[in-house]
Amino acid sequence: MSSIVKQLKGNLVVSCQGAPGDPLEDTETMRRIAQAVVAGGARGLRINSPEHIAAIRQDSDIPIIGIQKRYCDGRLHITPDFASAAALAAAGASIIALDCTNRVWSDGEPWQVLIARIHRELKLPVMADIATLQEAFAAVAAGADLVGTTLNGYTEQTHHNHSFSWSLLADMARQIDAPVIAEGHISSPEDARRALASGAWCVIVGSAITRPGAITAKFVHAMERQEPTAPAVGVDIGGTSIKAGLVERGGQVSLTAEVPTEARRGRDAIAAGLVQAVTQVLTAVREKGIQPAGLGIASAGVMSAQDGSVFAATDNLPGWTGFNLQGFVEERFHLPAWVINDAHAAVLAELHFGLGRGLSDFVAITIGTGIGGGIVSDGKLLRGQRGFAGSIGHHVIRVDGYSCNCGRHGCLEAYVSTAALLREYKEHGGTVINDSATSDAALALRVNQLAMTGDPAAQEAYSVLAAYLAEGIANIFNLLDPQAVLVSGGLVEGQAQFVSAVEKRVGELLHFGSKRQPRVQMAKAGRFAGVQGAGTLVFEGIGNLPAA
Repeated sequence: MSSIVKQLKGNLVVSCQGAPGDPLEDTETMRRIAQAVVAGGARGLRINSPEHIAAIRQDSDIPIIGIQKRYCDGRLHITPDFASAAALAAAGASIIALDCTNRVWSDGEPWQVLIARIHRELKLPVMADIATLQEAFAAVAAGADLVGTTLNGYTEQTHHNHSFSWSLLADMARQIDAPVIAEGHISSPEDARRALASGAWCVIVGSAITRPGAITAKFVHAMERQEPTAPAVGVDIGGTSIKAGLVERGGQVSLTAEVPTEARRGRDAIAAGLVQAVTQVLTAVREKGIQPAGLGIASAGVMSAQDGSVFAATDNLPGWTGFNLQGFVEERFHLPAWVINDAHAAVLAELHFGLGRGLSDFVAITIGTGIGGGIVSDGKLLRGQRGFAGSIGHHVIRVDGYSCNCGRHGCLEAYVSTAALLREYKEHGGTVINDSATSDAALALRVNQLAMTGDPAAQEAYSVLAAYLAEGIANIFNLLDPQAVLVSGGLVEGQAQFVSAVEKRVGELLHFGSKRQPRVQMAKAGRFAGVQGAGTLVFEGIGNLPAA
């Protein structure tokens, strides 16, 4: 690997170019823009034409990726022939970039030939501008030193992509044996940071920095718009069902769909259920003439912040670990997507649309097939290094107690969950009709309803679970001292007395509990909390997050 390529690692490269006819498209102006971005910290430049490169090279020895634009049949062709590459090199380019897509051109030379000649005669590295993963493989096989996502969205095959393809970047970073450059539709510092976290060698940003006309037009367009912000589609993948719906910026959920998860059948069945739920919502949404801004996906398990895959999942979703959830959804539905743990999504719903709006520090617990949780500190969700923060269900309340699906014994989840409720109900004399056609979730719902009608066994089962849950929540208050702990989930839905009993017991367990007066409340967001919270990921991703 050349020293020039090494210099770019982890850094920002700024593309200083003007569109044809742009008032800024002259050599001296481009030189001054380059001076400004270098002073701001850019560690590389992408420059069009020998004239601009020669002028800019007078001021700095910073690496310059040189290109020569030429239009052929109305399409932009980047560095179409060796003469163009040689002129760029003579002007001071450090790297030559060229179009390495599978498009057929009536001008220029085959890019495979150009790569070989540039290496052999100019002794310079080559950056391949591509649009698809297959083109990236071909470019590396032909000897390209760097591969950029530059042309995704600009070829016939990818013209439907109007935003940066995070799935393409993740696939390239994982599978391409060459430095991968993120370029094209990178519009914010957050995008640049996410690109590096997703495996990019470096990031190239152009219009978002160097074209005041384009930047101004975005502001004007946003200010002139009279219609409300485009809604999102939120999805919540749980161990029992997959819920989806249209989420408005104010948190309203409509056009919902719900399908069984069928987790026992494995990854393909879960993914098929996801597609079914999202398709139902998108069909209903588009029949109303609405174009959603993107998809937010909440799922049981821990999501990778780097590439949107499932970093880890328990046997509640067998085979789910390692699944490229974000990439799958983006490729299937051609919409930008964001992913998050389902419990974290419920916390976001409570933070933006529920009781959390008036709190800066709280913990939210979701109780169903298992226990999920999330911690909000100073108004922000804590995710931790790998997304495990808030794993409330897997702290131990009984040493050597009941086994948990995480592999340990005595976890809170083993004592407060759907399975735990059914176990306690049976142990206290309750009769559950258990057949293969009835899920544990459906049986637990029956026990829930029986408790509300005064059934002694059901009420006793809830009393036992309240004592166990109080142990766990008391630990939370001792560790974090939050303003409140908010409880939600199918197991506690409608069980206001249960939550009150937990709050009372927590106060008895805590040191100085009478003075601290711990606040334990039923969360407000409801059964579509995961869908709501997933929707906020989209609003956050497009820079239009509702105020908490």
